[in-house]
Order: sequence, then structure tokens, then C-alpha cells
Amino acid sequence: MSGPRLHYAWYATVVLMVAYTFSFLDRQILNLMVGPIEHDLRIGDSQFAFLTGGAFGIFYTLMGLPLGWMADRLPRKWIVAAGIACWSVMTAACGLAGTFTQLLLTRIGVGVGEATLSPSAYSMLADYFDRRRLPRAMSIYTCGIFIGAGTAMMLGGAVVSSLQHAPLFSLSAIGITRAWQAVFVVVGVPGIAMALWLATLREPIRRDHGVESAPAEQASAGLVQGLRELAAFLIRYPRMCTSLFLGSALFSILGYTDAWYPELFIRTWGWTPSQSGLVNGASSLIAGPLGLVFAGWYSSRLIAAGRLDACLRLTAFGALGITVPAVLMPLAPNATAMALCLLPLKFFVGFPPVLIPSAIQMVAPNRLRGQLGALFLFTVGIIGVSCGPILPAIFTDYVFRNHDSLRYSLAWSTGIVGPLAFAALWFGTRQYRTRYLEMEGV
Repeated sequence: MSGPRLHYAWYATVVLMVAYTFSFLDRQILNLMVGPIEHDLRIGDSQFAFLTGGAFGIFYTLMGLPLGWMADRLPRKWIVAAGIACWSVMTAACGLAGTFTQLLLTRIGVGVGEATLSPSAYSMLADYFDRRRLPRAMSIYTCGIFIGAGTAMMLGGAVVSSLQHAPLFSLSAIGITRAWQAVFVVVGVPGIAMALWLATLREPIRRDHGVESAPAEQASAGLVQGLRELAAFLIRYPRMCTSLFLGSALFSILGYTDAWYPELFIRTWGWTPSQSGLVNGASSLIAGPLGLVFAGWYSSRLIAAGRLDACLRLTAFGALGITVPAVLMPLAPNATAMALCLLPLKFFVGFPPVLIPSAIQMVAPNRLRGQLGALFLFTVGIIGVSCGPILPAIFTDYVFRNHDSLRYSLAWSTGIVGPLAFAALWFGTRQYRTRYLEMEGV
């Protein structure tokens, strides 16, 4: 691959990355607006937790599986463009919500819309690039996670602090009366332009072993047959799939404990939401993309040098690498040391979103690429998104039984999960190499 075709592939990668940025910005914008939303909607912590996790996460993970099946058979750019339009409209609609039920329904809509993106994006990138360049392309695409999350954290923190001084807006003509409602509208509306931009992309030719796949044959396979093929693949390669799906899900628990990091600084050092949001957001914007780019660059070099299992190996070592700062960070003796520990932690968080989707696409038959990508998102969503925030809370409420023990709860949680993630990721490296060689026809 060279010349105009390669240039266009990188251009498409950047477009998909911008879309991913929008998705994380829309997804996480409410995480630092807990107080105002609870006050205005008269809800408690458990209801708010359902807005941030359950309402979004359950539908995001469940819808990913059928949408992955669609991505293996239908034009992917139209699936993604429709999804962007859906989640953008629903994000803006969050700003019109005046009750808990209304906000709950709009958050479900955001989750359904965002479920369209990554299964199709993974499949498109695998057809735009060869195996040597794929990890680098995946690292650029995944930068959207940290750009969106960091921006949401910094913006959310500033909004929460400003609400104390300017809680009301006078945009009643469209139903907006509160500052937090205006934030949702401002963040959601630009996504419509993003949907139109992505729709201009050229759909890449589906390829398997360098041979074009037949669209008619792809479309003829029904959902039941597709699920049978998926199950047969998982059964045939149990050790490899344990590493790809369970190992990455355990790793993601370490990453999703960051839901408590803003509160950790507030509760431990008495910081304001604005200060905490700035530090946590800046660490995501700086260290997260560095980890993504390094993982993509170094794994590509290792693969070119003959290390066929480079993506799995690097992810396993990343699990050990993140465990050290994840345990030490909450125990730091001062706020400065705690903030500095965020940098290596965010660096290693960037490994799985690049390396595991790349690893999957390298060994997946074309007709299963979208479904296996969706299965990765499903396991990460069910295990990581759920257990990451919940596990420290269990330690705080039922082990230490002390509201101020959050720092110890985080240290224990990550100290237990980190070695388990490493073991699960290493478990399937040999079988992964065997499957990679099968795909090469060796």
C-alpha cells in the first residue's frame, strides 16, 4: 500500500478519531456535574450512578453485538454516520430533560448511538491498512478516548465550579433553564456536522487474506448463522480468546477505577471540582495519547521484526506497568505526588484500546471482524465499566466501612486485579501465534 490510497487511509483514520473524540466527550460530560443534576432533578447517588453507568453502559454493550453483525454485512460508514447523528441528538436532548425519567431515556439513546462506532471503525481500519500499519492506525483512532475524556473532565469541572455563581440561564424558548442543561446542548449539536463529515468517507473494500470478500455472500448469512460462526471461533481458540476478551476486560477494570479519581482529590486534599477536573483532564490529554502512540508504534516494529504476538505481549506487560502507579497513586503523601502518578497510569491505560482491537483484527476472518470487535467492547463494558467503579466502592462500604478510606480501597482493588490481568493476557500468547500463522497461510 502506497501513494494516494495510503494517504486517504490516514485521512479516514483522523476522521474516525474525531468521531471517537465526540463520543467520549458526549459520554463523560456529566461526570463532574453530579451536584447540580442531583439537586435540580431531586435524585440521589444511586439514581445518578444509573445515569452514568447502567442507562448508558447496558445499552452500549448489548447493542454492540447486533451492530457488530451489521458491520460485517452492511456499509459501515452509513452505520457510523447514523449512530453519530443519534448520539448527538440524544446528548442535546439531555439538556431538555426536566425529570429523572427524561434524562434516563436520553442517556439510553446516547448509549445506543455510540455502540455503532467502534465495531465498524475497527473493521474499516482493518480494510484500510495492512497488518504492519494497523496498530499505528488504531492508536491514532483511539486517541479520541483521551481527548474526549480529558476535555469533558476539564469542561465539567469548570462548569460545576461556575454553577455556584451563575446557576440559571434564560433560554426558556427551547426549554433550557439551567447551566448544566446548556452544556449538553452545546456539546451535542456539533455532532450533526460530524455525522455529515463521516458520511463523505469512501467505504473500504472488504478483504480477507488479500482477497476481496463477496458482499452478496456476506449479506446472505443470517444472524443465527453468524452467531454460530462466532461461537465456533471462540471454541476453536479458547486460550487465545481468554486472553483477548477476559484479559483485556480485567485490564479495563484498572482503567475504569479512574471514575473515582476526581473524587479522590476532592475527598483527600479538599480540592474543588475545577481543580480536580483540570488535573485529571490534563493527565488524560497528555499521557493517554502518548501511551496510545507508543503502543501502536512499538507493536508495529515488533511485528515487522517477527514478533507475531506483540500486541498481546505488550498488553500483558502494560497490565504490570499500570498496576504499580495504580496502587501507589492513591497512597501518595501529598497532592503533587498523586497528580504525578496519574501520568504513568494514564500512559498504560492507552495500551488495550490500541493493541487488543488490532490483535483481534489480525486473526479474525473478515466475516467475523465486526462481531469480534463488538465482543471485545461487550466484555470490557460488562466487566470493566461495571467493576472498575464498583470494586473500590465495595471495599469502602463493606471492608473498611469508612467514607474516608477511598484511597485504600483503590490501592487494594488495583493490587488484586493487576496480576490477574497479566496472567489472563499471557495465557493465550502461544495459541495467538499459531492463529496468526494460519491467517498468513503458513
